[in-house]
Amino acid sequence: MTRRKNGKQMGAEYLQRVEAWKARVEGAGTAREYAYSGRVKRTEVARECGFSRSVCVQNERVRALLESCDREWYGTESIDKAASGALVDRAESCPQTASSDNGRLMARVAELEAENRALRQQLARYQALELVVQDGMAGFGVNG
Repeated sequence: MTRRKNGKQMGAEYLQRVEAWKARVEGAGTAREYAYSGRVKRTEVARECGFSRSVCVQNERVRALLESCDREWYGTESIDKAASGALVDRAESCPQTASSDNGRLMARVAELEAENRALRQQLARYQALELVVQDGMAGFGVNG
């Protein structure tokens, strides 16, 4: 019976896989095939190494190795620190924005439903008046 690996062991195994992948790519000279906007395609690395793409972001040592590949192979930094900070700020404000948008939309729906009810009542009154006009009013001698 085999024991399951803990997170630390899995992280070390993932790092070994990426190191082996890097050696294969450098040996074959195929680094350009993995280029995307001056960075290594993380999705492609994850697929070839047999793990989730999130490992490329969450495992610090794997992330550092891939960032070093970005610099060595393509001469670029992986993510600018200011851009990274802006990304975090947008991610944190997203639920607040969605909540305020939701509230605004719910208020608009309530307004439209009230307007719809008022218009339906007005239509019913006009339909009743139309019947009276078509049939003529008793006592006025107006008949269709």
